[in-house]
Amino acid sequence: MRTLSIDIETFSSVDLAKSGVYRYAEAPDFEILLFGYSVDAGPVQVVDFACGEKIPKEIQQAILDNNVTKWAFNAQFERICLSKHFGIHLEPDSWRCTMVWSAYLGLPLSLEGAAIVTGADKKKLTEGKELIRYFSVPCKPTGANGGRTRNLPEHAPEKWNSFKEYNLRDVEVELSIQAKLQKFPMPEEEWKNYILDQQINDRGIQLDLELVKKAIQCDEKVREELTSRLKELTDLDNPNSVVQMKSWLSEKGLETDSLDKASVKALLKEAPDNLSEVLELRQLLAKSSVKKYTAMENAVCTDGRARGLLQFYGANRTGRFAGRLIQVQNLPQNHLSDLEQARRLVRGGHFDALEILYDSIPGVLSELIRTAFVPKKGYKFIVADFSAIEARVIAWLAGETWRNEVFANGGDIYCASASQMFNVPVEKNGVNGHLRQKGKQAELACIAHNSLVLTDKGLVPIQDITTKHKLWDGEDWVKHDGVISKGEKEVITYGGLTATKDHLVWVKGKSRPIQFGEAATCKAHLIQTGNGRRAIRLGENNKCTEKMECKDESLLCPNTMHRLSQYTVAKFKQLKIWKIKRLPEMLSTKEDTFVATEKTCCRKAALRESKGKELPFIWGKGYKIQFSLSSQCGDMDIEKCRKCTPRFRDGQDRQRRKLRKGQYSFCSKKYKSSQQKNISNPRFQTRKLALCKKCCYKDDIQWHDKRRNYSISRNGSYRTEKELEINPSKVRVYDILNAGKNHRFTVSNVLVHNCGYGGSVGALKAMGALDMGLTEEELKPLVYAWRNANPNIVRLWWDVDRAVKEAVTERCRTETHRIRFEYRSGMLLIWLPSGRQLTYVKPRIGINSFGSEAVTYEGVGATKKWERIESYGPKFVENIVQAISRDILCCAMRKLDEKGFDIVMHVHDEVVLEVPLEVTVTDICTLMNQTPTWAQGLLLRADGYECNFYKKD
Repeated sequence: MRTLSIDIETFSSVDLAKSGVYRYAEAPDFEILLFGYSVDAGPVQVVDFACGEKIPKEIQQAILDNNVTKWAFNAQFERICLSKHFGIHLEPDSWRCTMVWSAYLGLPLSLEGAAIVTGADKKKLTEGKELIRYFSVPCKPTGANGGRTRNLPEHAPEKWNSFKEYNLRDVEVELSIQAKLQKFPMPEEEWKNYILDQQINDRGIQLDLELVKKAIQCDEKVREELTSRLKELTDLDNPNSVVQMKSWLSEKGLETDSLDKASVKALLKEAPDNLSEVLELRQLLAKSSVKKYTAMENAVCTDGRARGLLQFYGANRTGRFAGRLIQVQNLPQNHLSDLEQARRLVRGGHFDALEILYDSIPGVLSELIRTAFVPKKGYKFIVADFSAIEARVIAWLAGETWRNEVFANGGDIYCASASQMFNVPVEKNGVNGHLRQKGKQAELACIAHNSLVLTDKGLVPIQDITTKHKLWDGEDWVKHDGVISKGEKEVITYGGLTATKDHLVWVKGKSRPIQFGEAATCKAHLIQTGNGRRAIRLGENNKCTEKMECKDESLLCPNTMHRLSQYTVAKFKQLKIWKIKRLPEMLSTKEDTFVATEKTCCRKAALRESKGKELPFIWGKGYKIQFSLSSQCGDMDIEKCRKCTPRFRDGQDRQRRKLRKGQYSFCSKKYKSSQQKNISNPRFQTRKLALCKKCCYKDDIQWHDKRRNYSISRNGSYRTEKELEINPSKVRVYDILNAGKNHRFTVSNVLVHNCGYGGSVGALKAMGALDMGLTEEELKPLVYAWRNANPNIVRLWWDVDRAVKEAVTERCRTETHRIRFEYRSGMLLIWLPSGRQLTYVKPRIGINSFGSEAVTYEGVGATKKWERIESYGPKFVENIVQAISRDILCCAMRKLDEKGFDIVMHVHDEVVLEVPLEVTVTDICTLMNQTPTWAQGLLLRADGYECNFYKKD
């Protein structure tokens, strides 16, 4: 016997989704119901444990034999449950996971999803979920079922037989998936990483349960007080009810479609004083970060340790890890200077003292979440992470020599950047030291994760911006050169904007931008050019001259465009993704009118901006609109829509028709698009046909709220917003390169300079180059000098773009910058220097919205559904850099494990170790600084610190 494929069905009163398999298997009533297995991919057998059957002796020996490879889909579940059943811990060394193998090849992490994509789902039973709910979880006692709390086989014999059939089919499907994946084996080194991941999950991390318990009690006390205050202010029976609160606000003249965090934050900017306290209290009640204490209580095992917190290959396009249960990948930051004192007060239950000493109790509880993770008695934590790992990887990969030299010499990257920009030596606090700040702006000035950028498609989180989006620069919609991730940096929040202190922003009374930190300190008024409800045009003096649409028009309300591009559209033939393009042409719409808009295949459509505040002429009698869905095109006869279209009024306004979804006629003939004004029977070609509706959706906006500011409470103990706004925090930040000729764009309703140095004359002027004595004639050569010093990263983007396209088009192998690309059996394989591959399913070349060639592939998209995703060179490079950074982390963890150091958790590029008191930070960082053999020339630097509870140093 070489392999044993296993699938089990179980029962436990513990909620598996909330508590994880480790706590699930510890329940007193846990038991295995069915055991399906196959030896060496042979016929599947099912052992009915619930009816008294036993596992054959040779199968039991195989489970305990490390020389027999055990396979299962999500093997962690089977391994932990069987460990409980046999009363012995089964080490992960001889276990292999089909789910991990599927994720390695870019497939979904669910058995059903992987089976469908691979075509292995032909025999899969559809009623499986219902059967699991019936037999595997407790049932509610009713009169009909005799008051029982569990369904047994004798209660539904036919269902039980179906359940056994389902168990058998699961094993068959898993075997079928394995057969489909045989052409793309997972490297043995990656299986070693998987085994280490399982060992870390098995080890778990200790929780301070007393702190967790008291934090939950404190939160309940605060919530009770806040709810009582809300009842006083609103006279509502249940102020936590969204329906009741929305109705109450509506009666007070404040309309809203949602009461989520983003919506409440937006409402606070407009609400009168008498409603502000209600909204702020509502915001405090809705604070979700303290729910992690409840998650800890749910996940902790009987020995006080939480296990199963990490998902191997959770991000299947890069192989990065994902968080589970407590979600350690997104823990709130801690910034309290007296963190240990606050921790003692909460742990001791001194809630009154907390209220006296601290402005926001929910804020304190949020910052203490990390400190609930503690080492076991007689040990300490050492926390170590890589410094600027992604910046180092891309510099090494692209061969950006001067940056590598800076890292090699331990130099100041800001001085080096300024020196390259201004072609003079720069030393900190020395020669030309004043130029270091300019270099720092170029390297560090960034915008925080999830900050909303105003684009021609609406409000979009900065990390989701692509070169397809046009940005609003205060004068016009402009193109840019894409987004760059700058890792985690310290940011401040002021005037609704969250960015680094060095970022350049426009303020009233200044003809040039100033640093964001300076603006916050002097309480300058930030110039606002658009919050999604409107886009405001600036004049030459940077003063607002006009709004781009009427005040009463909510076409561009917060989240309308971003959500509209995905949801508020006609769902023709149940297409799942719709995008609205050419938004500027619709900004003048005044009437409550549906608009047919377009996503052009190869040229602009005929829609154009109306000079008046009315909808432009779109069609007339007998006109046809051509459209295409995926690769199919067709015509829509406008006349056939008129029968079901209400008439607005007489005259030319009859030409404005609402396009009704699902009421079109079609044909398959393709037509070339042409300009509407030049033909008597105009058509415009589209790839998506969308309907734009006058509406306002706010519930999907993802506002950045790391600091969670609280303005007010009934006793005035909460800090005011102005006091908190400029307090720094550390978050992931991003750059946008070359945003139009003015190098600026609108984010969080504020006009800012494009993050990072774009290498243009406009950027140098904005950074004060003329004030330094440089002349206009000197700027252009300086631009070229900077670009000549930093060409390799840009070259890397487009070399990768060309290599990918060639591999997909020619179905061949290509190579560039240590990366190999290969098309094989309907897959695009990108081979990393480590020997690991990134996999993109069913790649093909298509035409993007700019009429250029682009690579698309199938994967789990932003909607969390399997769909076709468009990509290009810079995006592939981003995946490659993140994947290499992940491989470096895995390599470092393997070295630490081999030396006997116990890793209890890791977050992004940070490792948390539980070590004896004599181990030093230097011992850990020395091992992490060792460059892998496959990455010679890459300069690594790890920094760390010791602590008696987990925290951010």
